[in-house]
Amino acid sequence: MKIAAPKLLQRAGLSAAAAAALLSTAGCAYINPPATTMIYSPADGIVEQVGDVKLTNVLIVATSADSEGRVLGMLVNESDEDVTLTMDVDGAIAEVRIPADASLELEEADPVLVDPAGAMPGLMVETEFSTGEDSLVEEVPVLDHTFERYAEFVPGGAPDTPANPSNTPVPHDEAGGGH
Repeated sequence: MKIAAPKLLQRAGLSAAAAAALLSTAGCAYINPPATTMIYSPADGIVEQVGDVKLTNVLIVATSADSEGRVLGMLVNESDEDVTLTMDVDGAIAEVRIPADASLELEEADPVLVDPAGAMPGLMVETEFSTGEDSLVEEVPVLDHTFERYAEFVPGGAPDTPANPSNTPVPHDEAGGGH
C-alpha cells in the first residue's frame, strides 16, 4: 500500500499540471484574439461609414501641412437619394455631392480640395465627415508623392525633389567609404 499512494499523488499532480496548461492556453486566446478576427483597412486610407455613405481608402495628398491637399478615395451612396458629404479637415471645408445608389471615385472626379491640408505628409489629420443627419470624426492620413501612384494627384504637381531624401540612394562617387 505504501507504493500506491505516491503513484496516486503523482497522477493527481500530472492531471493538475495538464489542466493548468490547458486553461492557460485557452485564456490566451480569450485575452488576445487572433489577428485574423480583427477588422482593419488594408489600404493607405480609411474605410468608414457615415450614415448611408461608405468611405473607402479616403486620404489626402499634399506636399506640406500648409499647402493645398486633394482628397482621394471612393465614396458610395447606399441610399435612394442624392447625398452631400461635407468634410471638415481641421477647419478646411470641402463638399462632395454623391448621386443616389452610386459610387464616386475621387481620383476620376473633379478634384476635391482642402486648403490647407492640415498635417504634414506621413501624419494624420482630424477630419469630420457629415451627411447632414450623421457625422463621424476620424483621423485621415496625409500622403505625398513618396508613392508614385499619388504623384499625379498632388495639387500643383509633384515637386522634382524626392519626397523623402533619406530613401534616395547616394550616388556611388559621393558615398565615400574606405575603397
